Amino acid sequence: MALSRFMKAFRVWPFIVRFLWVFPLFFPVSQAGQLALRIDDIASPAFHAKAISAKLTGEDYSFFEARIGEFSLRGRTWRNVRLSCSKMWLDGAGIRCDRGELDLGEKLPLRFNYSIQSKTLDLSLDFARGETWRIRTQWGRPGWNVRVEVNQGQATRLAGFLPQSSPKPTAGRLSGSISLGGGRAGAESAAADVTFKELAFSDASGLHAGEKVGGRVRVNALRREAGWQWRGEADWQSGEVFWQPLYFAQGGHRFAGQGSLEPGALRISQGRLQLAGVGEAQISGAWDTAGRRLTDFELKAADIDMAGLYPVLIKPFLEKTAFARLQAQGGADLEWRYRDGATTEFDLSLRDAGFVDEDGRFALHGVNARIPWSSSAERKAEIRFRQGEVLRLALGETRVPLTMQGWQFSTPAFSVPLLDGQLNLDGFSASRIEGAWNWRFSGGLTPVSMERFAAALKLPRMLGTLSGVIPAVSYAGGNLKVDGALLFKVFDGTVVVKDLELLNPLGRAPNLRADLDMRNLDLDLLTRTFSFGNMQGRIDVQVDGMELSDWRPVKFDAKVASSPGSYPRKISQSAVQNISALGGAGAAAAIQRSFLRFFEQFGYDRIGLSCKLRNGVCLMDGVEAAPHGYVIVKGGGIPAISVIGYNRQVSWDELLERLKRITQKNVKPVIQ
Repeated sequence: MALSRFMKAFRVWPFIVRFLWVFPLFFPVSQAGQLALRIDDIASPAFHAKAISAKLTGEDYSFFEARIGEFSLRGRTWRNVRLSCSKMWLDGAGIRCDRGELDLGEKLPLRFNYSIQSKTLDLSLDFARGETWRIRTQWGRPGWNVRVEVNQGQATRLAGFLPQSSPKPTAGRLSGSISLGGGRAGAESAAADVTFKELAFSDASGLHAGEKVGGRVRVNALRREAGWQWRGEADWQSGEVFWQPLYFAQGGHRFAGQGSLEPGALRISQGRLQLAGVGEAQISGAWDTAGRRLTDFELKAADIDMAGLYPVLIKPFLEKTAFARLQAQGGADLEWRYRDGATTEFDLSLRDAGFVDEDGRFALHGVNARIPWSSSAERKAEIRFRQGEVLRLALGETRVPLTMQGWQFSTPAFSVPLLDGQLNLDGFSASRIEGAWNWRFSGGLTPVSMERFAAALKLPRMLGTLSGVIPAVSYAGGNLKVDGALLFKVFDGTVVVKDLELLNPLGRAPNLRADLDMRNLDLDLLTRTFSFGNMQGRIDVQVDGMELSDWRPVKFDAKVASSPGSYPRKISQSAVQNISALGGAGAAAAIQRSFLRFFEQFGYDRIGLSCKLRNGVCLMDGVEAAPHGYVIVKGGGIPAISVIGYNRQVSWDELLERLKRITQKNVKPVIQ
């Protein structure tokens, strides 16, 4: 499009030089040494000119000047155009101007020579710093041709010939040639061979831009019936380009191909694309020039380097997902077919690939897969990985068979080794409906050592095992829900998670909602795990309306209370001190008799502590009310002790900091 408009701009020159040649024949000398002409309006399909005036002056009529009030060509308009020549020769052989100037808002120095016999025009624009633009045209029988040669030309001079919506050059130099030839029916051939250096461009939106781009473009085209057959190559050697959302930090890329340009469509029948650091692909397809969209496309690529492919072509489309910060490696083969605006075939093979989340949330190593997807036929796929991890929990070697029927996917039951246990999935199914994904699975977790579980998550040493049942888990509309209750066994008690919902699980800031109900947790196992000081007994924990944003609590109603039933109820002095610390400086231990300071353990009747978290602040309460406070531990038995809390409102961050200090450094209290 830009080449066509650029060439058509010079088709007006035959009219100009013919006008100059016949000018003295039609107008007598109006006064000594001067010929003058005025025309109000000239119109043609190619151009439109208004308020035209011209004159020849001097003894030998060697000085020429023409002015045009308004000149329009192919959608572009110039005003107050002036063409002058201080040394002009007109005779029966033609016209020659050695010192001329064209003023289009910018003064362009020019010289030209027009031969009547050969019907040729040779025009040169000479600028400073070695910049020259030379236009050579010839017309007549059997046809016409135009050739533009440029040396060190400023790329900004082409901005006016480009479509309004396209990026415009803002810097850079061009050298090379552009040719166009044809006959009465119009253009029949075109060729270009242009090198560019330090090219910069941008559009008004800022979504398409380039800096210091260097390379070479070569194109040849011939008209065939209603369209053009073309062959060309582009060698992008240096510079950076941003083309929303893709960013190429450097050159080294190359394309060579052939195809056709038809009314409404640009086609690539055969092409080879090389991307530095990624690999090579064979491509073909069609682009709807009116709708500005891809209609058909086919790609075949082998030995793709995943380490280069991910940051350049995959990451930009995953910026708002959990896969936005990956390190990828390994090799891949890919075949992709796109027809009538939709993908019809997608065949991906991975060889010893690896994917590591830079935020440490997950990783997969030794991935080998074959995924031959089709939109119209059932296909079987298989995914294997040697090892991996999720939230630092180690995953063992896993094989996942997959059945694909269009946008419906399913697997039979399979297992994933997790630490020293197994995550068993009864089956997985997924479907894509109206552009949105829906999936569902259920399963269970066989016993996992709490000691290994805690070590993996860098938590204090825990005892016992973790196991559970996973009911139906579904994902739809960007939300993940558990249709039922998750059941786990930990600290010799049970944990039930109800009404679990995870919003935007694949986004950068997931939001979680759930209710937790923990019953009969063994206080001895729990307090030994977290270096809290020894406590004997059982507790229940209930958390209602829990909301987490980006895995940080923002709202919940939590309550810890002694479990009902008969069991030993003992608490050590260090545990008393730590519980007191949770209440802040206002908390205190009430000792029944002063000699009890010599005891290491005390009896208690009930334990209770609650927190209602709102806007980063916990509203605290205990077993029962106390003067100016609340009871956290109510004494019972012999010897007995009670702990009173006085701070009703505590910052959540401060409470976490207190727990951290308690579990990291357990200091025995001194009770007087």
